[in-house]
Amino acid sequence: MRRPLYRCLPIAMMTPALAAPVIAHAQEQATPGDIVVTASKLGADPEADAGSIQTLDAGTLAATGITRPSDLSKLVPGFTYTRSSYGNPVFTLRGIGFYDNSLTAPPAVSLYVDEAPLSYPALASGAMLDLERVEIAKGPQGTLFGQNGTGGAINFVTAKPTTALASGMDASIDNFGAVRGEGFISGPLSDTLGLRVAARYEGGGDWQRSDTRDATRGGADFLAGRVIAQWSPSSRATLLLNVNFWRDRSDSAAGQLLAIRTNSPALPPTLFTHPLGLRGNRAADWTPGMPFKKHGDFQQIVLRGTYELGMATITSISSWQHLKRDDAMDADGTDLELFDVRTPGKVSILAQELRASGSAGAVHWLVGGNYQHERTRDGLDIRFAQSSYPFDGVDQQGRQTMESWALFANTDVALSHSLTIEAGLRYTDEDRSFSGCTHDDGDGTGAAYLSRIASALTGSRVSIPAGACATLSAQFLPAEVHGAFTDRNWAWRGGLQWTPREGLMGYATVSRGRKSGAFPTLAATSARQFAPARPESVVAYEAGLKIASRDGLLHLAAAGFYYDYRDKQLRGKTIDPGIGAIGALVNVPKSHVWGGEIELRATPARGFSLTGGASYTRSRIDGPFVNYDGLGRLKNLAGERFPLSPTWHLVGEAEYRWAAGRGREAYVAVNSSFQSPSNADLGDIPVLRIAPYAVVDARAGMTFARGWTAELFVRNLTDQRYASFISTAAPDVIVRFPGRPRSFGLRLAHRL
Repeated sequence: MRRPLYRCLPIAMMTPALAAPVIAHAQEQATPGDIVVTASKLGADPEADAGSIQTLDAGTLAATGITRPSDLSKLVPGFTYTRSSYGNPVFTLRGIGFYDNSLTAPPAVSLYVDEAPLSYPALASGAMLDLERVEIAKGPQGTLFGQNGTGGAINFVTAKPTTALASGMDASIDNFGAVRGEGFISGPLSDTLGLRVAARYEGGGDWQRSDTRDATRGGADFLAGRVIAQWSPSSRATLLLNVNFWRDRSDSAAGQLLAIRTNSPALPPTLFTHPLGLRGNRAADWTPGMPFKKHGDFQQIVLRGTYELGMATITSISSWQHLKRDDAMDADGTDLELFDVRTPGKVSILAQELRASGSAGAVHWLVGGNYQHERTRDGLDIRFAQSSYPFDGVDQQGRQTMESWALFANTDVALSHSLTIEAGLRYTDEDRSFSGCTHDDGDGTGAAYLSRIASALTGSRVSIPAGACATLSAQFLPAEVHGAFTDRNWAWRGGLQWTPREGLMGYATVSRGRKSGAFPTLAATSARQFAPARPESVVAYEAGLKIASRDGLLHLAAAGFYYDYRDKQLRGKTIDPGIGAIGALVNVPKSHVWGGEIELRATPARGFSLTGGASYTRSRIDGPFVNYDGLGRLKNLAGERFPLSPTWHLVGEAEYRWAAGRGREAYVAVNSSFQSPSNADLGDIPVLRIAPYAVVDARAGMTFARGWTAELFVRNLTDQRYASFISTAAPDVIVRFPGRPRSFGLRLAHRL
């Protein structure tokens, strides 16, 4: 007989697992992430459908210490993460991403929680809490659910309420003093209603050390929570309410001064004696006395309903999400005020999706539509009083409104016992509007500078007040900039799947994807800098093979792909006649990407498991394409790779488990990932080269009876020195943002 959750709560709360500051999943036996192939998500066996998806279960995520979306690069070949100059995350699949500093930069890789959209990467900080699995789909998406996209999609599938009482915790501490605690409690409130509550807290762990004084930073202060209620009033109907939140007060990562770009006499002499170059991952610097911290609060509510009508299943997904942030960071890697940044912003999004799916003999089908409305504010407040710029700071303020709706359909038909054909179609209608201006930051220096420029260009006196809008229009007068565009487009997909026998499957697909256009958030002295990037489109060709041995001890998946791009969006530069190269969004008229992936999972001996994955990606700008490189020099960029697109990405893990008596099991494991060189910007500039690096993690532990696990872990075992990004955003310096140094610690987990 099931015991209602509310009757068990007083007892459960007294257990050690739930007495911790926060509670979390205990480790289940880790199993490798499988690359499975699925075309339709229509309820068929995912091992037997066509299209490349990698799934990672909760045990794998817990065992490898993956708590943020950025950590997925340890396990997913072809997936890479970059932090932008101002801290916004950028996710890339198979070399396809969209690097921009803006909070509201529409991503090439779409993100979801239970198929409800997380429209921008900055909203996903708490998405990894209490999951059942993560699904990573590669290539253009949009004919099945959600948003249109060119690079792929990541769906975070949450753990749902259980039919019996369950709870767990997972806590760790490392040598820097970083603590993490996570946990859940789940069970029935009645025969038809279940509840699941989960939370995670991360705190402490200063891992960065100042170059010029006795100071540290880099600690976390992050809290995330989720409440899920599931109501099943009948065998046909289910209603799921998912309430998520996170709060982030962590330190912003500081940069490391890599090189000095200018030799202006206006620069402080101490800049030229500041330590330069690669000095280990802990070295960094920042302006003393400034609170460079994140300050973000996010809430999301998702209401998902399903109803079985016999031959069809109706699914409705309604969601609301809201983010308010005011992050601050030092983006110049020194103790001077060369480029200190605040990024205030606000995002409010409403989304609704309705779809129906079903089967009729050899035909599986899906039809649906969605609607989304966004209102956003994105700001950029920069102080550079000690730089070579002729004024001391700017305050950019921008607003956007986006409204879109789409209709989509997908079907697959079994032509014979071994041959299946698939087709999908999507129509999207999107309207996006922008208004914004870069203001003088209040001290009057920027207003005075642009007043002189405007007066010289117009031939008459122009006076801009302190703190006022200072962006110059086409008539060289200060004015707020307004822009809008409408994009109506078709996306489609076709595929063929061949399964000659059990355990052997081949497929081929061709698809067209589309990514939304984008307005930038940047310090703009000229209205032309706010020109949007046009929408990008891609036609993608892919063929793959999947083999599984009859005994289940060997799985092999391989795929090759070719992407033909039009108007690929990149972060580039334009030239301001007074201050030189400044940021802008650009479109590459024609480009392409090709490559392949392979994944192997094997159990060569009892208790011994091996997984490995490799992704090879070659991108190329097809010429001619004349634009500015990362240092503001005009050149023909034809033949170059996309920035932040490594050719090779390798991942692998080896684990051995053995019985240790009395219900105990011991284990040791090593996980590694490798990225080949890439460049942080256009122009293939040596100083902006991100060197190749390999990161190795190791763990050893034991599971005990009654659900306990104890583990020792090491992250970055070899203390590899590597950069997550190299930035040219500051006017006078080039800044390297280092990866984390070696850390080691203890992890305890328990599950009831």
